[in-house]
Amino acid sequence: MAGKDLYGVQAFILDRLGKLIQGRFWTCKNADEARKLAEGRVNGGYATGAAAFYRTGAGEFDEGEAVTIATYGQVPAGIVDALPF
Repeated sequence: MAGKDLYGVQAFILDRLGKLIQGRFWTCKNADEARKLAEGRVNGGYATGAAAFYRTGAGEFDEGEAVTIATYGQVPAGIVDALPF
């Protein structure tokens, strides 16, 4: 199966002890939709932080490495380090 770019948003929230943990994940149609959704989740107060990213793959297996497109709010350091610029 030919590879294609898969876009998504990973939200991050604070648990009851104040530790940053993974929240909900959303799939998106393109990079622009992923950026807007990530920004909206943080600005709307639904998440402490969010990262928009893409990965090249067939969708059945984790074939490609995730590349962070943009981050908003508070996200783990490893996510920010994955920004391509």
